[in-house]
Amino acid sequence: MKTLAIDTSLAAGSVAALHDGRVAERRLDVPGEHARLLATAVAEVAGELGWQPHDADLIAVIRGPGSFTGLRVGVSTAKALAWAAGARLVGVSSFEVIAALTTRLVGRHDQPIAIGFDAGRGDAYAATAMPSSASVTGWEIGPAALQPLADWIASLPSGTVVSGPVLELAASALSARTDLVVAPPESWQPSAVEAGRLALLRAGAGSVDDAFTLVPEYLRPSYADERRAGTLGP
Repeated sequence: MKTLAIDTSLAAGSVAALHDGRVAERRLDVPGEHARLLATAVAEVAGELGWQPHDADLIAVIRGPGSFTGLRVGVSTAKALAWAAGARLVGVSSFEVIAALTTRLVGRHDQPIAIGFDAGRGDAYAATAMPSSASVTGWEIGPAALQPLADWIASLPSGTVVSGPVLELAASALSARTDLVVAPPESWQPSAVEAGRLALLRAGAGSVDDAFTLVPEYLRPSYADERRAGTLGP
């Protein structure tokens, strides 16, 4: 199945093409430039495998959690590509992507993984990925919560495997938790290639998304929403 995968959820992103065991990937390493770089990168990865974006059978996109601007660019582009190619569309959770990467590198396939994202203001947006034979991807994601980074680290049970982008900011909090299993940094960031692999599993099981109902998962409410809810000061 010719697959295009997009990740613009964070400052650095990537796109990938997957087909018949072959993979092509391009990094989007210029923060804030996803919208400018995305179309060219998509065409390049498809072309590297010998086809064009309109030939795709499946479009995968990381739906978050992530930033407002990045997710809007990625999800909108994925919807447009799916419509133009007549392809199926699958939104993939960053939590599942990082869980899959972490499991591969840590080698613990039967343990929960605590995953955190940097939500700004010293907060983590975090959830636990639970191994699940009932899920086609092998993971069930627990409820995500926004909380102070130090509090999240302190709350984790001894022996927990921990991963995710927020660990780049957590050196101080982690120094007091030598009982945690910190995943290798290579697994902390989302990956378009891994998103494509998970999307293929979902599509193979008949689990696809509707372009009208697929929405991004943001790291935190907008300032306007927080003001309306009374959770942001004047």
